[in-house]
Amino acid sequence: MSGYVAACGCDTLEDVSNVLMKLVSMCGLGMCAAGGREDAVARLQGTAAYIAKTQEGVHWRAERAN
Repeated sequence: MSGYVAACGCDTLEDVSNVLMKLVSMCGLGMCAAGGREDAVARLQGTAAYIAKTQEGVHWRAERAN
């Protein structure tokens, strides 16, 4: 994942967030192709619910990967 982000030439943390969201979007479309729209939506909603439940109050520290 860090290689993908680095290849996109991100300059800011906002750029990184945008690139990662694009990656999530592309993965979602791949899941649609592999398992259908309903399954893809359920998986992405499950991931969002997991993040909302487990990451409240967690403070991540951003640092360069390359």
